Amino acid sequence: MRSLSLCILLALLARPALAFEVEHWPDGAFTGQPERLQWAGPAPLAKPLTLCALYPHLRDAYWLSVNQGMVEEAKRLGARVRIHEAGGYGALAEQRKQLRQCADEGSDAILLGAVSYDGLAEAIKQAPLPVFGLVNDLAPGLAIAQVGVPWQQMGWRIGHWLAERHPAGSPPVSVALFPGPDSGGGTSFIESGFQDAIRGSAIKLVTTMRGDNSREIQRTLVQQTLSRHPDLDYLVGGAIAAEVAVNELAQHQAGHPWVLSIYFSHGVQRGLLRGKILAANSDQMREQGRLAVAQAVCLLRQPDASEAQCPRVMGPPILTLTAPLSSPEDSLSDGDFRPVYRVGLDPASP
Repeated sequence: MRSLSLCILLALLARPALAFEVEHWPDGAFTGQPERLQWAGPAPLAKPLTLCALYPHLRDAYWLSVNQGMVEEAKRLGARVRIHEAGGYGALAEQRKQLRQCADEGSDAILLGAVSYDGLAEAIKQAPLPVFGLVNDLAPGLAIAQVGVPWQQMGWRIGHWLAERHPAGSPPVSVALFPGPDSGGGTSFIESGFQDAIRGSAIKLVTTMRGDNSREIQRTLVQQTLSRHPDLDYLVGGAIAAEVAVNELAQHQAGHPWVLSIYFSHGVQRGLLRGKILAANSDQMREQGRLAVAQAVCLLRQPDASEAQCPRVMGPPILTLTAPLSSPEDSLSDGDFRPVYRVGLDPASP
């Protein structure tokens, strides 16, 4: 019996700890058609590595979910993580300063959730540490590897869903788009993807309202739009815009316009459940957090690893949903999870 138990234990230890289902772009950028693969990920570390993760902010469900995924994978692999938030997508100077700060704190690598696609180019080039792209795409050549999804596809997929609902020749409908910050994240990619998807359909894009992802700003933009376009058919926006739109419509007992969300949150999950949001994308942000830590550990340990061993540009599949997720643990943080800024380090450490 003891021999059998030992054999079972050894067999379990020999298996990969887990496998990630990922989309992988072998050409090194989020362009073209990805390949779907099962990636085993790295084994736990024998000697800890310290990762410095920079977020635009931690004030919404999206980045909170990324945060939990990173914490989970760092604990599984035995990595240390130190997290800083810039304060919003307008905080370009702060994130430049934080890139230098990561090196001063003795980190081994930087995981950068960039506030700008190319506005950090010089700061990244001057950074003495390897930089990994986290969630938000970076201009080619700036990061040694990236975890994310093509935000152009996030816009295209929700636009395509809508275009199939209102093809050319059907009665025209009006849409307002709320893609997010004017100069940060994937805003420009979302817009171009959405416009590509609805081209040739019966959809008329009547306005595009850009603004920071705060509830106050998005609520103001939604209120202005509903006032200017009282006959609007659809409101398409990021998760915060979708959430505040649902609340605004409920207060005015209005069943119109229909609301769609470009990305996911706990509020969007509830909106799908209650039939207040028609469709939404999830780019599985909690899984992106796990993947980012796993990718960095893999390449720090094996810088010359093959793409099969350590994929350089990858992310989880995008899900386009018309019903709530039955198993949201790869997308959403747990209800009782709160932001974590240190893993494996003294909470008071700089």
